[in-house]
Amino acid sequence: MKNLKFILMIILAAAIVAVSLASRADDSKAAKPKPYPLKTCLVCDMKLGEMGEPCVFVYKGQEIKLCDKSEKADFDKAPDKYMKKLAVAEAKLKK
Repeated sequence: MKNLKFILMIILAAAIVAVSLASRADDSKAAKPKPYPLKTCLVCDMKLGEMGEPCVFVYKGQEIKLCDKSEKADFDKAPDKYMKKLAVAEAKLKK
């Protein structure tokens, strides 16, 4: 009976170590998002910060900044449209 308890404790400890290592591996893979390159809102094109703190979130590895949370609903309706707009704006900045 003592041997069975000992074996179960070893299995439990091994499982805990395995879960811990797996979570660390996931954390190391999480890369920082690509920084938002513009000084204006992606939805309305107003200067960021004029209406208070901007709404900041990450979409597919890209940091996005909008004037406020109400504009996130517009972004969520057509994210591809705004990501294309961001790509065009980034290309203009690089020229």
